[in-house]
Amino acid sequence: MCRPEVGRLPSRGRLTLTLSAHHLMVSLGLYTVMPVLALVLSRQAPGTVGPGLFCYTASAGLGALLVSRWLSRRRYLPTMIAGSVLAATGFGFLPYAGGAVGSLALLLTAGLGMSVHSLLSRVLVAEIVAGAIGRQRVYSTLMVAINIAASIGPFLAMATYQGGDTRPLFTVVAGCYLLAGASLLCGVRPGLRMPVSATRWPISRTTLHTTVREVTGRATVLATLVGTFLYAQLSSAIVLLLADEIASASMRAVLLATPAVGIVVLQTPATAVMARLMDRGVPPFVFVCAASLGFGGAMLVLGSGLPPAAGIITAIVLFTLAEPFFHSPVSTAFAGLASGPRLEVFNLRQVCWTAGEALGALCGGALFLLLHRNGHGHIYWLILGISSVIAIAPLVTGVRMPGVSVSRAMR
Repeated sequence: MCRPEVGRLPSRGRLTLTLSAHHLMVSLGLYTVMPVLALVLSRQAPGTVGPGLFCYTASAGLGALLVSRWLSRRRYLPTMIAGSVLAATGFGFLPYAGGAVGSLALLLTAGLGMSVHSLLSRVLVAEIVAGAIGRQRVYSTLMVAINIAASIGPFLAMATYQGGDTRPLFTVVAGCYLLAGASLLCGVRPGLRMPVSATRWPISRTTLHTTVREVTGRATVLATLVGTFLYAQLSSAIVLLLADEIASASMRAVLLATPAVGIVVLQTPATAVMARLMDRGVPPFVFVCAASLGFGGAMLVLGSGLPPAAGIITAIVLFTLAEPFFHSPVSTAFAGLASGPRLEVFNLRQVCWTAGEALGALCGGALFLLLHRNGHGHIYWLILGISSVIAIAPLVTGVRMPGVSVSRAMR
């Protein structure tokens, strides 16, 4: 690992403030488009909802891995700005795509920009901030900024996407990404560089083998895969369910914004609880497992036979309560793995996150839609909920830390 010279490091406070502003604008663009992207694709290029969501999600997660060797030792500032510009370009030109192929190509471009931004910002925090608790606090602060934007995004989407004309919507989205790139000039020093990669591959064989051999590493990977698959339903299958079952656009916007508002309100107390438990020895992946079980509970509610409106509201409440224990602990858990260099470890995080989220978006935009239109949508939710409990529960109850069990540490 190659760290920047200590004298050239920004303070943690300045770094947190700058990255918070950056993530705020990136997320305002992202969460303005995501609540309506499935609907836009269904009208602009029928039949591409599932593939389109899959292409964007896969590119947003794995795009940076394709240029990982090139990213090694690159300067953070210009590379992160380039990522923001790519995302602005992909989304900004989407109204003019003219068909399925153009739409998918632009979604891949936007995803690549998001992937570069996401990877570099997390590695930068892991390189500069020492200790799991310190990193957790920074990642949690970023999650608050992200979800302030996410709570505004659905309403901005509702205001700018009217009458079927998507140009105002995507102009606003592109502008948010350009402002996000410009915000980095306020606090990221131009000379800071990414750590050196020890291999030509994004993830070395040694890092993979070490992760698989470690109990904590395996649990972190599996919990992330399951959690992201379930979380992807919020922007795919649940959006489609809302469109069918909730007639009011304002009500749909309120429901989609609720989890984001919940993180803004709950993230700080949740972080305090997690910091206290981590100080007692609870590993961060345990929080990822708990959140994933919460997401699974939401799936079970949707498949339980409750009236659609009641089921949707209850499920979104469960998502809202679980999310503060999911996003930032995933980054903290991977940052703490001793499997290899941090760039490789975060590349592995990207693979796990993307595999779960992309497959979840594909299933939510294709399989759920097929079952729902044939009157069997509840089967989809029940399969997801039961499978999540079977996969996650053994991780929480079976993993032991040195000299203390997880269940004992959480008491």
